[in-house]
Amino acid sequence: MSRPNPVRVTLASSASAIALLSIALTPQVADAQTAPAAAPAQEEATEVDEIVVTGFRSSLQQALSIKRNEAGAVDAILAEDIADFPDQNLAEAIQRLPGVTIDRVNGQGTTISVRGLGSDFTRTRINGLEAQAANGGNRNRSFDFSMFASELFNSIRVRKTQSAEIEEGSLGATVDLQTGRPLDFNEPGFRSALSAQASFNDLSESTIPRLAGLLSWSNEDQTFGALISVAYSERAPVLGSFNTTRWQAGNPNPTRPANAPAAFPYGVGQNFGGCIPCTTTAQRDAVLSAYYPRIPRYTLGETFEDRLGMTAALQWRPSERTEIDLDLLWSRFNSETESPNMEAWSFSRAAVNQLVVRDYEIDTARNAFSYGVWDNMIVAAENGFTRNESNFYQASLNARHDFTDRLHGTLKLGVNRSEARTPLNVAYRFETAANNTFTFDARDNNRQPLLDYGFDVTSGQRFTLVNATRSNGGGNFENNVAAGALTYDWTDSISFKFGGEYRTYAFETFGLARAITSPTGADRIVGVDRVGRVVDIAGYVNAPSGTALRFIVPDIDALARTLSIYDNPLVQNRSEREVDETDNGVFLQSDFNTMLGSWVVRGNVGIRYATTEVTAKGWQTITVGGVPAYNYVTTENDYSDTLPSFNLAFEPREDLVLRLGAAKVMSRPTLGDLTPGGSVAPTTRTVSYGNPLLNPFRATNYDASIEWYFQNEGLLAVAVFHKKIDSFITSVTEGLPYNTLGLPLELLQGAAQPTDIFQVTRRINGDGGTLDGVEIQYQQPFTFLPGFWSNFGFVGNVTWVDSDVGYGTAGRNRLTGQSKNTMNATLYYEDGPFQARISAAHRSQYLLSFPGANGNSEEGVNDTTNIDFSMSYDFTDSMTVSLEGINLTDEYIDRYVDVTDRVSDYRHTGREIAIGLRWKY
Repeated sequence: MSRPNPVRVTLASSASAIALLSIALTPQVADAQTAPAAAPAQEEATEVDEIVVTGFRSSLQQALSIKRNEAGAVDAILAEDIADFPDQNLAEAIQRLPGVTIDRVNGQGTTISVRGLGSDFTRTRINGLEAQAANGGNRNRSFDFSMFASELFNSIRVRKTQSAEIEEGSLGATVDLQTGRPLDFNEPGFRSALSAQASFNDLSESTIPRLAGLLSWSNEDQTFGALISVAYSERAPVLGSFNTTRWQAGNPNPTRPANAPAAFPYGVGQNFGGCIPCTTTAQRDAVLSAYYPRIPRYTLGETFEDRLGMTAALQWRPSERTEIDLDLLWSRFNSETESPNMEAWSFSRAAVNQLVVRDYEIDTARNAFSYGVWDNMIVAAENGFTRNESNFYQASLNARHDFTDRLHGTLKLGVNRSEARTPLNVAYRFETAANNTFTFDARDNNRQPLLDYGFDVTSGQRFTLVNATRSNGGGNFENNVAAGALTYDWTDSISFKFGGEYRTYAFETFGLARAITSPTGADRIVGVDRVGRVVDIAGYVNAPSGTALRFIVPDIDALARTLSIYDNPLVQNRSEREVDETDNGVFLQSDFNTMLGSWVVRGNVGIRYATTEVTAKGWQTITVGGVPAYNYVTTENDYSDTLPSFNLAFEPREDLVLRLGAAKVMSRPTLGDLTPGGSVAPTTRTVSYGNPLLNPFRATNYDASIEWYFQNEGLLAVAVFHKKIDSFITSVTEGLPYNTLGLPLELLQGAAQPTDIFQVTRRINGDGGTLDGVEIQYQQPFTFLPGFWSNFGFVGNVTWVDSDVGYGTAGRNRLTGQSKNTMNATLYYEDGPFQARISAAHRSQYLLSFPGANGNSEEGVNDTTNIDFSMSYDFTDSMTVSLEGINLTDEYIDRYVDVTDRVSDYRHTGREIAIGLRWKY
């Protein structure tokens, strides 16, 4: 049986994000559902020793209670945490937990990685229902947390170990998000809350609102209740950056073509057309071997976002034996982005063969140009506008019933749908002739170099409109779930669970585009002043003096009014693809909570059997005799998995918990890998396509930890984990009989036989690998210090992860998205109505892709450290004012290519300062 906590913590905190008061207004609740057997003992302890804590400390203690009483490895954040951290959304809050890192887009958290495994390997459930939230161009299985305001939720749990009763699909973790429910308040009548916040960004110099409200009611005997909450927010981030896209090198020893230029090896492949200061072969070879930036440019991204979310809940408890919960959730997230820039264009096109090096210096450590002057450069000015519209809908019904004192049942029904739309995406490009002298100088700062185009770039006289695109597209994701389980309490210490679920998952993507992208006739405007506008980005980037930061770019509105082709009908661009899955699972699990001598031993052991049926559809391009044709093809696949698991928790004494866990786990392939879309050339016997016959990622996980609860609200814990990944999906080209590929035979069109060997480029289940890690977690209020200092406390964690996986012919490396080291720390102060804290989150370098493109060994992101601050003061029991600072150091995101660390993108979004007012009743 679970040992009682030595003291009961009475929660009497004031909430920070008012719409989350479903926890803040429940002073007696400490997640009784987690460990019901412990509740009576806790009541007894209360009579002996009761300590009252408030505010941030109360939420931390409640989270510790959840962690301590779980059989597996679970970390939690409760409403006070989310509300009081200076976090813009759920991802920002979750990153405070051990082993969790986040990816940021436009200055806010979007997706998470857990213990080194990226967002595609993490499942997210909302109110117990597996969910897929997609925003904008997201076309994979990852969950985009930026879709939701944190005010809509009252708890987050991250389950890092697997048990049989938890649905399959995760290699990393299962994240449970819970919205508020009316009977959580434990008091009849009405409860309401309002919050308002104004946030100022020092880069965009704009102030935007954030509003939230909650209204809840329950009857006198607490058998029925209703709740509704609403949250609205805006953001207007500005992104200032320098980027190169990638780096490219020439070749001093290319194969001589039949029509080789007189200056060969100049002027072929990716080589420059000449080098004036190169007087020796060695100098020439050094210039042609050095990497140059493909598209060097300073860019500005101006974004406006608005997010509106609503939740509703009905709860009915007709008796102590029965409860029925209906939860509804809707969220809308819209964004508009304009992205003007000016760039040296010839490096990334065949026009590189015309460039003549006038002067140069090479950084030998990076084998890259640190300085260069080139003649005959094409200069381009670009601007684009994108509008994204995303909606998420969910309805879920959860019911429990105790048939007898020993037999209990649960039922879960639900559906959710995510719609990601890009209704408008336009882009325009002006270009000059190849007659400009361009200077690139990164000798003083390789992240923010000097760029000089050699002429007045505020004038449109040299430019011609050469490109105009317009498109739209979108994707739909839908989950339908029906699940149920029975629990039989064999004894007071042992119970058996049996259950199963039926799930369908559907994904589709689609798009249209304008057929004409290169303007002709009157639309090919020469001298573009009348359809351009001058932008000045000097206040958004820290470029060296002399850099051209004021320049002309396409005017989106003027071109829409001017171009005759703007309203041309959009045509199908064959981006359509579909994936439909039917997943069935059954499980058997035994839970136990007993004594072994003087030790408490609790946990679970079980087995899950899961089947998956996949139907994938996509466009295949068939080329026969040089003539392309198109066919929408359908392929099918199925597989099954048997997944045993166990979790054990030992308590040799009341302040110590030892945990062991092991499980076989699986994660289904990413959606892009499953599409059969690609190309088939029967006459040349080649095929390139995604692979709908992929099997899932499979792994065996082992976990162990020791947790010392050395004082009330105190914890020192160490966890170790090992994951043996059986197979990792990678790309290969190999010779295979066509009839083994799962593609329709009709695509051969009589030009080849089904048994012919084709050279096939596709995704396959390749070699596996390993992942190992250690987490250290420390939490303590400094109550042992005298006077003023006793109001301080600390929460922190450090995670170390290492991995080794195979990437096919590219070799072996660590997992993409995996940082070797992550650290989180919060120093807090609480004294009566005043609260303050400062938080830091550090993430070390991680890979984005391996190998990199254009001859670079890899692509990745360098270390980041984000520092946030928050303080609040309770003027009354109902009224609180707050001040928050987000990204106080204006941390840059530093993307690189190659192990030599060549800059790819160096961007920042500024600091945010927010002041807020909260009221509750």
